[in-house]
Order: sequence, then structure tokens, then C-alpha cells
Amino acid sequence: MTFQDKKEMKRAIDGYSISRGVKLTIVHSDKRSFRVVCQDGCPFTLYASTHGQSVGWEVKSLYNEHMCARVFNNPRASTKWLAEYFKHKVQEDPKFKTKDMKNEAQRELKVNVSVYKCKRAKKLIMDEMEGGFRDEFANLEAYCNELRLSKPGSDVCVEVSREGLEHGRRIFKRMYVCFNALKVGWKEGCRPLIGMDGTFLKGKSRGILLTAVGVDGNDSLFPVALGLVEKENAHN
Repeated sequence: MTFQDKKEMKRAIDGYSISRGVKLTIVHSDKRSFRVVCQDGCPFTLYASTHGQSVGWEVKSLYNEHMCARVFNNPRASTKWLAEYFKHKVQEDPKFKTKDMKNEAQRELKVNVSVYKCKRAKKLIMDEMEGGFRDEFANLEAYCNELRLSKPGSDVCVEVSREGLEHGRRIFKRMYVCFNALKVGWKEGCRPLIGMDGTFLKGKSRGILLTAVGVDGNDSLFPVALGLVEKENAHN
């Protein structure tokens, strides 16, 4: 097996250690080589090194046999590993409790973790989500400008909060996008009818996604435009 870098290889070793319920230890690690063993008396060994002249690491030798008992207090189940494992679940439901995280780790992974470690893992996920949302919203106006340049005739509008501007901050308020190709397609091939609906957005960034759709000649829905607003009212 080959890996892009040592970090990716360590993640694979952590996942293997936890899934097999074995206590692996890194006994040697430098810029060119890497060696992993299991508990005393267990024959498992793994040796990896840099992959020739190319970038990456390659497993050179592996004795994949275990004679040790399963461990439930596995040090490879670190805070960072738990954060990566539960990342998508917390993103879908930020109210996912650390108690449930602990119970799922015991039930699905067969590994014992403390509530405090789960709290630290969830904090890492939430901090990453908050930073990611800030970065994405900060690039939203540049994204809209690029849409206007690359798709002439499209209606693209993003509005920031006036209250935020008064305090020297640019806070997203709402957004509207209607591509020119969709406008032309609706005029040329759809019935003169537009339906509108909205759905609540969950997660760190709340709001409502509004969509406008038409009906084409095959009685299929045809997207026309979309909007992202803070609430569904006549003004928006």
C-alpha cells in the first residue's frame, strides 16, 4: 500500500488498530522510515518508508498476524481521530450529545472513551465548522462576481446586513441566483407556470432555502431560481 504522506498513513494505522481492537505502538518514526509493532508477544510488525524518488510512503513489509487479546482502552482512539470519525454526524446534527458519542463508540467501535474526550472531539468539530462557514461566507461575494462574469445574463445578487455595516462588519443577509440558461429554458420549453417552495436549513448556519420551479413538456420539474434567506416572508 502507498500513502500520500505520513499523516495519511498514521490515520490508516489508527483506523486499523481500532477496527481490529489491537494496541499498536509506533516504535520508530523519522523522515524516511516508520515502524509499528503490537503488544509484547504479538508477532504483528509493519515497516514503511518513503517511496523511492517520488512523493509518498510505501509499506515495505507487513506481518499481519495477531496473537493478542482484544483491547477496549485503545490509545489510538485519540481526540482527533474521534473528531474525524464523528465529523459528518455532528455536521448533520450539531445537537448530537457527547453521551451518545461515547455510547456509539462503545457499541460500534468496541472502544472505551471518556465523556471528556468526546467533549474535546466535538469541540474540534464545532470549531472547524464555524471557521469553515466564516471562510465560505467571506468568499461569497467574490463567487457571485465570478458567476456574473462567467455566465452573462444571469441574475446573481447577494446582500449583507445594514446593521452589521454600521458596526464595521459584513454579515450575510440573503442571496438570489437565477442562471441565464435556466431563464431561457423556462421561456422556450416550459409551461407559463412557476411554483415556489422553501425548506429549513439545519446545522451551524440556519436559514431557509427558497426554490422556484417550472414544469417542462415531459411534466418534469424544471429549476428556475433559488434564494437563501433568513426567514420566509413577503419581503424576501
